Amino acid sequence: MKLQSLMIKNFRGISFAEIDIDNFTTLVGPNNIGKSTILHALNLILDNKKPKIEDWPGQKESDEEMEIKCIFHKIEDWERRKPAISKLLHEDQLIIKMTASWNEEKTEFVHEYSVYNSEVQYPWSEENFSTVKKDPEVNKIFSNFNVSKKADFDSQREEIEAFTQENYSDLVTTSTDWHVKRFANSLQQAVPHVMYVPASFKIEDELKSTNNSPFSFLFTNKLFPHVKRDDSYQDYIDRAEHLQNKLQGKLEEENEIEGLSDALKQVSDTLNQVLDFDSKIKLAIGDIDIEPLFMKAATFLVDDEIETSLAYQGSGVQRALAFAMLESNATAEAEVAGNERSIIVLYEEPELYIHPHLMRRLKNTLQERSNSEKWQVICSTHSPFLINIAERPESLKLLSRGANNQRNVHQISEDIFEKDGEYDERMMLRAALDFHPTVCESLFAKRAVIVEGDTEIAVFSRIGDLAEKLGTKELIDKDTTLVSAGGKWTIPALARVLNCLNIEYRIIHDTDRKEFTDDELEKLPAIHPYNANKKIASVCPNEWIYKVEDTFEHVLWERGETGSMKSSDKPFHSWKRIRDYLDGRVQLSENSEKTLREIIEFAFG
Repeated sequence: MKLQSLMIKNFRGISFAEIDIDNFTTLVGPNNIGKSTILHALNLILDNKKPKIEDWPGQKESDEEMEIKCIFHKIEDWERRKPAISKLLHEDQLIIKMTASWNEEKTEFVHEYSVYNSEVQYPWSEENFSTVKKDPEVNKIFSNFNVSKKADFDSQREEIEAFTQENYSDLVTTSTDWHVKRFANSLQQAVPHVMYVPASFKIEDELKSTNNSPFSFLFTNKLFPHVKRDDSYQDYIDRAEHLQNKLQGKLEEENEIEGLSDALKQVSDTLNQVLDFDSKIKLAIGDIDIEPLFMKAATFLVDDEIETSLAYQGSGVQRALAFAMLESNATAEAEVAGNERSIIVLYEEPELYIHPHLMRRLKNTLQERSNSEKWQVICSTHSPFLINIAERPESLKLLSRGANNQRNVHQISEDIFEKDGEYDERMMLRAALDFHPTVCESLFAKRAVIVEGDTEIAVFSRIGDLAEKLGTKELIDKDTTLVSAGGKWTIPALARVLNCLNIEYRIIHDTDRKEFTDDELEKLPAIHPYNANKKIASVCPNEWIYKVEDTFEHVLWERGETGSMKSSDKPFHSWKRIRDYLDGRVQLSENSEKTLREIIEFAFG
């Protein structure tokens, strides 16, 4: 099964949020918006944990009920065949929730897990045994099975319920509602296995030999079995048993351990002298359980020319190892009676502590995992490198703050992009991302300014100095992200994404009319840059578009001044012209300054 959606209410800093979950889901948004809270809520409910005081808003008692609800779909055949799971399903979905509430005195809170399904209700379904036994009708049923105490009932429950359905059908009803599951382990077997990699942790905790640490599970279930199959391990055990028997005096033909008798005699003599005894002290060794000793002594070292303990490795290595251990454990932990549960990876800011090249490799690894029928990946990020809006636009979830501490979740449909003949927005955006990965920076902006290419980026790199020289004031350039679309035809696709995510933006593009007559414009190919004007206007609000006559170079140079300048040279020459203009080495025409001022006030005002 796969997680389809999540609802959170009154959990930590979020009063309400509802989000659809895909095979690969990326949570983005400003700091302190609740991305980590969503991952923590998922980890809590998938692992059937009890909430803590810090999970309540303000970390204190509340009059409101806390609720986390998950809906799972894509149920597998083996899950439908497994009674422990199939009886929990409703319309081929598993719907579970965790609720928690404080008592009237606000001294403690209780929590419970529930499943929404159809269940057969018997007189004893919602009552304890001592209460229901007082019912005369129930007593008649129990007498057929000689039930006098709860243990008798528990051992024959299935037979009793089958008998009741057949002979006392008027006492049996079917209820389709939320049903409390008092034994969380039954839910644990039903829901996917969860792997949680938090943003901050101590590698020493991950490597502890406690039973519930990732290293302990990995060592016990995957590593140590290989060690035990080696002949030298059995030799080790045999020699340990021989030494134990020798110390216990079970090997009469063996010589004593040299010096041991003298040391023990000294202890015996002192004891006898103090207590006036006449006794002899022996050294006794009990049975030795070798495996825990191996566990306690084992750890990981990184062999990179010099063997180094993990505690002395960089944070990037430590987080990567934590993920590797969790992934290795996940398959074993997910096994249920010969079948394999699906796995949900919750990864908080995967980009932390790793350089961009490794960041891309990690992104590819996570996406490859999510392509499997058995895996889902949900991560929070502040990095544009971990987003791919061309391939999986539906994977992106942008969080913003709503009224009363609610969270708005802006989502994109997978069919957002237009395709018509040669015009393929997804393909164009994919190409732009390959050459301009910073396109995704627009998704983190308060306002994005989308331009065609590198010439505009070169000019606006000195926006602060330009604004001062041109006398423009009250700009929001520090809260604005400048994004190169990598081409004019990419702008509509990017604008569609920003519209869905409710991100404010401005578009600056050339008209590209050149010297064409109206008749010549009508005959231009469908994908000529001039024809992109109409497509951009159909997607974007008109007041958010600034059309440059004719190209951006004409803002900086009068017609004819650029001469035979190559297109590939234009970004550099534009950057140099702005630099020379700011340094007073060249003077722009009055018309150029006027147009440049208009563009700056439009984009950043």
